[in-house]
Amino acid sequence: MKNKKNPKTILCFEGEWRYNSQPRENRFDLNSEPMLRMLMEYHKCNVVYRHILKKEDLQYFFDFFNKNKSERSKFGIIYFACHGSTHALSLEGVDGNIDLKTLAEMAGDFFQDKIVHFSSCKTMANRSAVENFKNETGATLVCGYKVSVDAIESIIADTALLNELMKLKNAGSIKNETSSKFRKKYKSLLENLQFDAV
Repeated sequence: MKNKKNPKTILCFEGEWRYNSQPRENRFDLNSEPMLRMLMEYHKCNVVYRHILKKEDLQYFFDFFNKNKSERSKFGIIYFACHGSTHALSLEGVDGNIDLKTLAEMAGDFFQDKIVHFSSCKTMANRSAVENFKNETGATLVCGYKVSVDAIESIIADTALLNELMKLKNAGSIKNETSSKFRKKYKSLLENLQFDAV
């Protein structure tokens, strides 16, 4: 697509949900790809889905897309579907928790002019860390959840959010709790998940 800021192109990084080092109650089967395929077919948008297990996997894709800027420019939304903790993503390996500061350092200018959605527990819990991440990376919008979330409820909210982003000309309008039609329509669900957008 010609418009490098086009939000109708999604790059999804999904973690491992069942075979991981999380406590047993946090292991389950989940796959975001069918939901993304539905959005792709309905909106006729492009979706690229990549499975990540460790920090090194994520670094590989950052390095690849930073070297191949024409490929990177196709994506408007970066969607992380994985475990999380306070202002961090949780992947496998010794250094599996990647805080937002480290993520920004790893990414270089990968997130520049992108919408970044963290579908992970507690990644948005520290507002100042999220604001720093946004400023350091040049992302246009950063959103996600501030608490531990139910997997099914979060994927319902993700579907609604991504669907809304397909239609909005100004994604930043989602930040305004009082005027955003999306925030009003899904108020109860978003409040339960403590959705936040910066």
